[in-house]
Amino acid sequence: MFKSTKVILLVAVLVLAVQSGYAADMQQMGNMNMQTDIGSEGMKMHKGHGIANNINARSGKVNISHEPIESMNWPKMTMDFTVQNKADLEAIKPSMPVDFEITQQGKGYIIMNIRPAK
Repeated sequence: MFKSTKVILLVAVLVLAVQSGYAADMQQMGNMNMQTDIGSEGMKMHKGHGIANNINARSGKVNISHEPIESMNWPKMTMDFTVQNKADLEAIKPSMPVDFEITQQGKGYIIMNIRPAK
């Protein structure tokens, strides 16, 4: 009997701890606009220009040597990016100049639009 009471108390303490952690997380999220998602006006879009090096349309990835992106405080560099719409990569060929729009998604970045440069 005493052992089952300990188990019940332990479960109750764990449930309360999880609930209070959830409540704290929800309180911190109070100022967030939960309607904002990728590509909406709430997401900052940045414009870039560069040269497409490697394209993997199947996985939706592209390697770009891009010029500085001042709005992101990024220097000129070469990076791999995920593209939101894999079909956009069908028009891109290696060594082709490209224009793209990028936004932050979590801790990473995603290209929302990519097209051959004009």
